Amino acid sequence: MSYQFGAHPIYYGLIGLNVTTLFLTAVVLVIAFAVMLNRKKTRLFELSFLLFIVSFLFVTLHGRLLQYAFPISLPEKPLIDNNLTINYFLTNTLTNALFPILTIAIIEKKISAQEIGLKIDCAKGTIKYAILGVFLVSSIYLLTNSFFHQQWISAYTFDGLIAWVILVTIASTFLQTLFYNGILFNRYLGKENALVLGLIALFAFQSYVAPNPLPWIICNMLTVSCELFVTWKTRSIYGAVSMAITVGIIELVLQIL
Repeated sequence: MSYQFGAHPIYYGLIGLNVTTLFLTAVVLVIAFAVMLNRKKTRLFELSFLLFIVSFLFVTLHGRLLQYAFPISLPEKPLIDNNLTINYFLTNTLTNALFPILTIAIIEKKISAQEIGLKIDCAKGTIKYAILGVFLVSSIYLLTNSFFHQQWISAYTFDGLIAWVILVTIASTFLQTLFYNGILFNRYLGKENALVLGLIALFAFQSYVAPNPLPWIICNMLTVSCELFVTWKTRSIYGAVSMAITVGIIELVLQIL
C-alpha cells in the first residue's frame, strides 16, 4: 500500500509552496465560480483566498524563514531537537492563527470568537460529544496502529519530550484545529453547504500531513471527519481539540514505550 496523499512542498529560493494545498485552492475557486454562475452569493472566494495564503505560508516559514532563528537538524530528530519543536509551533501560530485572523479582519473589519468556534454555546452538549468523539477516534487510531504501526521516534530527551507535549501535542494541535475546524469550517456554516465545507476542511488538513501509506491516510481522514462532525454539532472547536490532543498523546505514548 504505497499510495500517498499529503503535503508536497517545493521551494523557490526563500519562498516555499505546498503544491497539494495550492491544487485544493484552485478546486475551491472553480466551485466558487460555479456557484456564482448560478446567481448565488458565495463565501467560497474568501475561503479559497485563505487556502492560497497558507499554501505558501507554512512551507516558507517552517522550511525557510524560521530556519534562521531555529534551524532544524536533518534528518529531523523530534523530541530531541528543540529547534524543530519551536520552529513548528511558531509556524502553526503564524500560519493557522495570526495571519488568517488578520486577513479576515482586514477583509471584513471584524471577527468574533463565536464564528471561529472559540465560544461554547452549550457546555453539556460539548462535553457529551467530546467524550463520545474521544472514544471513537481513539479506537480508530488504536485499531490502525495495531495493524500498521509506524515508528518515527527512536530516542528522546526529557526536556525534548516536555517541549514537544506542550508546544506540539497541545498548542500546535489547538492552532491547527482553530484553522481547519474553526476558520475554514465553523465560520461559514449557515452560509455555505456544510458537506462542501467539511470536505474542503478535510482535504485541506490532509494536504498538510506528511505523505503516509493508505491505512494511515484513511485513519487521518476518519479522525478529522469525526472532529468536523463534533464541531458541526457543538458549533465550537473544543470537542475536536480534545479529540485531536487525545490521539496525539496516545500516539506519543506508544512511540516512546
